[in-house]
Amino acid sequence: MFPEGSEIVLSMVVATLGRSDELSPLLQSLCGQSRRDFEVIVVDQNPDDRLVPVLASKGAELNIVHLRTDRHGVCRARNLGAAHARGEWLLFPDDDCWYPDDFLGRLDAVRASHPADFYSGRAAAPDGRDIMGAFESSAMPITRANVWTTLIEWMLTVRKAAFTEAGGFDENIGPGAKTPWGAYEVQDLALNLLAHGRRGYYDPSLTGHHPEDLSDRTTATNIAKMRVYSGGLGYVMRRHGYALPAFLPSLLRPLAGVAVYTASGKPGMARRSWQIFLGRWTGWRDAPRPPEPEKARVS
Repeated sequence: MFPEGSEIVLSMVVATLGRSDELSPLLQSLCGQSRRDFEVIVVDQNPDDRLVPVLASKGAELNIVHLRTDRHGVCRARNLGAAHARGEWLLFPDDDCWYPDDFLGRLDAVRASHPADFYSGRAAAPDGRDIMGAFESSAMPITRANVWTTLIEWMLTVRKAAFTEAGGFDENIGPGAKTPWGAYEVQDLALNLLAHGRRGYYDPSLTGHHPEDLSDRTTATNIAKMRVYSGGLGYVMRRHGYALPAFLPSLLRPLAGVAVYTASGKPGMARRSWQIFLGRWTGWRDAPRPPEPEKARVS
């Protein structure tokens, strides 16, 4: 997949805002890869030059393209970077994630054994345990049934042609979109890819790392963030035609959490669960319904 040579085969698009030194682990991990036929497109949404010294420190080792934009929103930045990409494949690292030294080698092996148009792996701690969600433990094709447990944005690798055909990331979803739908943009993209007949494959041996959020989950800021993130789930499920029975478990779990946390004297967690419920329900309620299939007429 990534043969040696000067040709750019993989374009890594990194959207960033408000950070500088946090990019260093990512860049250092890319320096450790066995291949160099990739470019790193940093889409800089900052109003200043804070990233200039950080990127310059790795400029001799990596092919870095520094794009600036005053349009905020992670999906807007990803789409902008993808439009400038020279590679056949796209990867969308978070600005504070990092990858094992054998990441590109593992990706190469997965692609060779399971041809597809997009791939995903697992968010994992260095000790191997899942972080940032629950992921499938076995390798499998990505389908409508499992997009919720096989995908995370910064582990998605996709053919640029397929990405473009599917319309890229929806800029109304995801962090910084300034809508009530603050997450699940990668599931939305994957569902569009599948709808266009593209094939996806998930392999849990393909891992990347990310700082874990160990902050207080009951602060007003954290609860408000969860409300917006939860809205994305309802919105994406409704717009892609999932039936209400498939969505109901996502409503019942936080409702059960309200009851359990209230009974156990944890009002902060009860408030958090309630906002997750409200976010999911309003996202579902406000999403556009998919078009009804045309019924055959008998003449």
